Amino acid sequence: MNSTASVVIRAAVRVGDTCSSDEAFRQATRFWTGAFRLGVDDKSVRFTFDTGALVSVTKIEGKEEYGEGEFGFDAPCWAWKKILVNPKARADFTGIINRGEALTRTGDRAAYWLYYPAFRRFLELLSEALNNQS
Repeated sequence: MNSTASVVIRAAVRVGDTCSSDEAFRQATRFWTGAFRLGVDDKSVRFTFDTGALVSVTKIEGKEEYGEGEFGFDAPCWAWKKILVNPKARADFTGIINRGEALTRTGDRAAYWLYYPAFRRFLELLSEALNNQS
């Protein structure tokens, strides 16, 4: 995968257009009113949910403040490439966070623990999208 931050963000937006049809993703987001954000270098994309339904996918320049029920992850593009290309790295995503390996979790900690499975499924879908475009 030869990707820049812009390529990863565009792929994330494309995944956002289709992830509502993914049963595992829908199950992981049910009842959630909040958001998650994927930050790549100085760009990011925000997925906003209302009572479990994905209501918007928005590209954002820079960082943003979090409210209740919102969390995100920031990392340089090289780190996301490592995570998205390598299934073992994706499997150890929580370990990567805990070790602080260029990946930072931000926002509401309680929302993270409740809706982390939704973000994991999103990463699987994003990895597939990036690998299929090559």
